Amino acid sequence: MSRLLRTVLTLLALCALGRPAAATSLRGDLAGASESVGISSGSAFDALAQAIAVTNANNIPVVSASAGFTYRYNPQLEAFERSAETLGPIFLERPETLGRGKLNVNLSWQYVEYNQYDGQDLNDLQGPGPIVLRNVDAANNLLGFQADRLQYRLGLRNNIVAFSFTYGILDNLDANLLLPLIATALDVGVTRQQVQTAGPDGIFSPNSGPPVTGRSEGNAFGAGDLLLRLKYQLPRADWLRSAAGLQLRFPSGRVSDFQGTGDFWVTPAFYASTFLWDRVEPFLNLALDFDASDFMQSQARYGVGVDVDVVSRFGLVFAFLGRSQFQDPVSSADTDFLYLTPSGPQQQPLLGIDLGRKDFFDFSFGLRAVLWRNVMLFANGIYALNDQGLRNDTIIPTVGFEGTF
Repeated sequence: MSRLLRTVLTLLALCALGRPAAATSLRGDLAGASESVGISSGSAFDALAQAIAVTNANNIPVVSASAGFTYRYNPQLEAFERSAETLGPIFLERPETLGRGKLNVNLSWQYVEYNQYDGQDLNDLQGPGPIVLRNVDAANNLLGFQADRLQYRLGLRNNIVAFSFTYGILDNLDANLLLPLIATALDVGVTRQQVQTAGPDGIFSPNSGPPVTGRSEGNAFGAGDLLLRLKYQLPRADWLRSAAGLQLRFPSGRVSDFQGTGDFWVTPAFYASTFLWDRVEPFLNLALDFDASDFMQSQARYGVGVDVDVVSRFGLVFAFLGRSQFQDPVSSADTDFLYLTPSGPQQQPLLGIDLGRKDFFDFSFGLRAVLWRNVMLFANGIYALNDQGLRNDTIIPTVGFEGTF
């Protein structure tokens, strides 16, 4: 078993780290989309593309490392006995560990499409008014200004296949390795239309021009960030079951293709549960994500949920999932652009996208069903309870299989 585990870890590490460099990138496609309508991309467009790239990688839900079946060795019977009463959560962690020498293999698929930002439709991203552009001659002498309406139509889709392996190092200590393989598709439509002009004095007057449209799109496939997760089950205290967790996130995914954060993260966590009426198990998860490279990206994760085994081979799973950023992850000065407002030209967030601190609240619901012996199917949906940040306004589906050996 240990030889198999070493082989699996080696293959996953090679898959995560031994990837070829991409000739082009989705981040470059987004940052340079304005050039398709004759607007030079600059620092604000670059910063916005970088922020959306990291946000996409951070927002992809991660399947739990907890197995549906957990075991403890009974020396009196000289056999392993099942230790967990319910079939377990899907996006929360349970305190029970897998059992010494046991291996859990998990394969899942998710489809994550983003179509809103702070409740604003990604197909109609616009700022508070027209943007202000300088007109210069060949010697860079100012000729005047023009105010153009700028609209973006953004599509961002992810198909994720995740491979997860959990091994019971000790009865109360698990190690898990998860690697997502992500196919990301990006398409950007851009429309620009002149509505006012001004001379060097900056006094604007109506002067409409025809709309100009452009388009940029791209696809990328690669490994996401590699996760190493450890869980140590603490001694039971009467009705309370608890465990301490530690997650290490390695920057194996390409930030330039929206598939990684580009930073190393350390996440200590605490998991707790209790057991009610022989078939109901409530859960509590608390965790802190620390970005080792940029503390401004750090955040808190938390969740509460309940598993209900309808029968011994079929269970329902419900959870509230939350994530809160500590600070503004991006300075407003990086993504502000000059807009023409009723009060005159002012710096405003580009395309009306406020990249300040966000809270993400989601409702997760799903089921687990035993197919054969220790092999089970799970299916889940995640629905956004608020509209802050980059969001999906329908349901994020997840399906998968797992087995314990």
